[in-house]
Amino acid sequence: MAATTAGGTQAAYLQPHRREFVKKWAAPLIAMGEFIDGYDLVVIGVAMVFLKPHFGLSASATGGLLAISFIGTAVGLIFFGDIADRIGRKKVFAVNLWIFIITAVLAAFITQVWMIYVMRFLIGLAVGMDLSTSAAYLAEIAPKQRRGRVVGALLNTSLVLGSIFSIVLALVLQEVVPASHQDWIWRGLFLFAAVPAALVLYGRQFLPESPRWLMQVGRVKEAEQILQVLGLDREYAEVRSASEQEGVKTKREYKKLLQPETRKRIIATTLFFMGNTFGGPVVSLLGPIIFQRAGIEVKYNLEITLAAYIVALVALLLGSTLIDKINKRVLGMSSTFVLACAAFSLAMWGDDNHTVLFVSFVVWTFATWIGPGLLCLIWTVESYPTELRGFGNGFTQSLARVISATSAALVPVWLAQHSMRALFPFVITYLLMFVLVLFNPWMGNSNASLEEASGQVPGGQDK
Repeated sequence: MAATTAGGTQAAYLQPHRREFVKKWAAPLIAMGEFIDGYDLVVIGVAMVFLKPHFGLSASATGGLLAISFIGTAVGLIFFGDIADRIGRKKVFAVNLWIFIITAVLAAFITQVWMIYVMRFLIGLAVGMDLSTSAAYLAEIAPKQRRGRVVGALLNTSLVLGSIFSIVLALVLQEVVPASHQDWIWRGLFLFAAVPAALVLYGRQFLPESPRWLMQVGRVKEAEQILQVLGLDREYAEVRSASEQEGVKTKREYKKLLQPETRKRIIATTLFFMGNTFGGPVVSLLGPIIFQRAGIEVKYNLEITLAAYIVALVALLLGSTLIDKINKRVLGMSSTFVLACAAFSLAMWGDDNHTVLFVSFVVWTFATWIGPGLLCLIWTVESYPTELRGFGNGFTQSLARVISATSAALVPVWLAQHSMRALFPFVITYLLMFVLVLFNPWMGNSNASLEEASGQVPGGQDK
């Protein structure tokens, strides 16, 4: 029985010329939401250099503008992750991109400071909406043998590419924009964000709803057709729950998250994610500040940030080839131990030895993206059942974003007061993350189905 639209026509994803498109492009189009997030994450920092003199922003106003988008993202993560569990992933994807496109265009023409706050909050909201559903959707369409590559590596690679692109665009605009029109730089950076968002919105309209979400709301036949298009029908048949029958909805019971094993996984993954986002800003955003203390000129800030993201890209490309072939728990412990060593050497000797400073920073960056950066998203989506995965992913990521914002605000102050010694708290953080993974054997899950990994069916809890 073919799936049809309200008008009686065959669903786009079942049309012969669309089936190959869906199978090939579903994952990249969803991951492109992270490209937009990565672009926006870096672009506000770059634009702030030009916004401050244009509007005469004070230090508190600057900090507020940097924080407001994080607040919007946290709101989007919490509320729209839950909404995506109720109404479906695809509807949220469409709404969030329209919000992003409209606000990106409007942000390019702002004339008052309060307008920046409103636009930054709405852009953050749109980013949060996408983040809460993208990892869940990708986990639900990824083959179990490649879930690590699709969820962890593809999403993070898209984020890093977006960040790299924003820096390159800023460098180009700095060269071509006349000195008398410096506001064109930040206006152009804001405006261009609408371009990839519009392209992704166009491509996503041809994608189907998440088949696993359809299963849990009782639309089994439609889900089976999508699983067949994606080549996942046999895999899912192995673990399909008897409760997943046509017209029968799975109850969304939040108390499921309080069951001992599920609660244990959620606490572990959330703490691990928060630990990673506590240390992450050091390599993603604060590199220029650290190198400035070593005497490197401020004018090279963009180049330093670009170099850090290129190292991140190399780490992710290597990690994508390994993530589904090795024990994820071993990767988690080894990478957090290396991170603790890098943080220790940078804190201990970074002030006096520029070689140690450079090598430690590169190692810190590389280990972050090949280890915790990959694992956080994978373990998060594997910790929640399908009917609560959007909410759970949003909950965990919103807490992580708050920690990231806090770290980005505190580290510059710590560095000013205590120099490189201020980085010692990160040594403790990474050692605690090491212990966390050590005492959670389930994190070694490899090639388990999503239902097994999340505990919805037996077989994947302690592999």
